Amino acid sequence: MLERLRAELEETTAELRAHMASWEYAFAMGSSCHGATEHPAHRATREQTEHLRMRCRDLRARLAEFEPDTA
Repeated sequence: MLERLRAELEETTAELRAHMASWEYAFAMGSSCHGATEHPAHRATREQTEHLRMRCRDLRARLAEFEPDTA
């Protein structure tokens, strides 16, 4: 299970990096001028970004449950 979580985190992190390197992401994050932030394509891109970030956080938290407590 631990290896599966690590692999899934690696895959999701790579997907997030590729997403953040896309033109869609660049336009969505830079489209604040003249109200363009409300465009449905930009909204969907932001939702995708947040979904991937939440997935990475969740996977890191699940992996942390398996690591020994260093405190």
